[in-house]
Amino acid sequence: MSIEISGVSKRFGDFVALDDVNLTIPTGQLTALLGPSGGGKSTLLRIIAGLESADTGRIVIEGTDATDLPPQRRNVGFVFQHYAVFKHMSVARNVAFGLEIRTPPRLPLTSGRRKERERINRRVAELLDLVHLSQFSHRLPSQLSGGQRQRMALARALAVEPTVLLLDEPFGALDAKVRKELRDWLRRLHDEVHVTTVFVTHDQEEALEVADRIVVINEGRIEQIGTPDQLYDEPASDFVMDFLGEVTQLGGVRLRPHDIEVAVAPGPSGAVPGVVTRLLRIGFEVRLTVRPDHAEPGGQEVNVVMSRSHQRSIGVSEGARVWLSAAA
Repeated sequence: MSIEISGVSKRFGDFVALDDVNLTIPTGQLTALLGPSGGGKSTLLRIIAGLESADTGRIVIEGTDATDLPPQRRNVGFVFQHYAVFKHMSVARNVAFGLEIRTPPRLPLTSGRRKERERINRRVAELLDLVHLSQFSHRLPSQLSGGQRQRMALARALAVEPTVLLLDEPFGALDAKVRKELRDWLRRLHDEVHVTTVFVTHDQEEALEVADRIVVINEGRIEQIGTPDQLYDEPASDFVMDFLGEVTQLGGVRLRPHDIEVAVAPGPSGAVPGVVTRLLRIGFEVRLTVRPDHAEPGGQEVNVVMSRSHQRSIGVSEGARVWLSAAA
């Protein structure tokens, strides 16, 4: 296993950031640490990287006890949300930096140093091609878009061939469209390089779309670990269910809005009758708000999500009488 986290706890004064966390992150997987702000996910990532020290517990990376090792000896690549770059250096020089500082300082000014420079240049060219920035190699970071700068940051982190790649909200400062593009790109990149990757996010869609496994963290503790499907379909707690998507209630049962079937005629036994009080079309989705017949004034309404084609096929509209039942 690539990363073993055993009994890790961390306090900042009276605040408990992590409380006896135990976690195994398998080699080659892309794992998301998902949770609300202040839940402990970034603290855990920084402890893995060696940027923070745990109060108790151990960190083992690829069989080596890294608990007391400094960051530079853990062979970890790290990308922050606001990644520091050398503004006066070209894209290629920024990517090459980590490789250059590892070059022995006393390497003779002969064929040895020349060969090392050629090796670095080849590696930089490979990485820029991998992150689709070859044509921008001579530009300065200020001449790149936000998404391009983050791809440069990832290339720089990968340059030293880390055992583990750690990403702390890497796309958090970007707009929604660029975030979506980079999520797709990160998944494809991981499938190519297969480096063990851990990324922190509070964005449920990001975690569900990109990760092989998700670790849900709240108030310093792990709530649940599983695949995106496992967590979404079989949440272990109300917190996980609420955090991973919208929840509504139908007949006292909590379920997802898209797990409700809508009929415009009396349905099966137990179907809940009501009236559509609001209908919104958002992209390919249609969102209904339904007031059940038994609801008190100002009481709980039921939220339903369906496709536009389904809404058109059954002819439901605002003010229509409907019958609701659980599809799952």
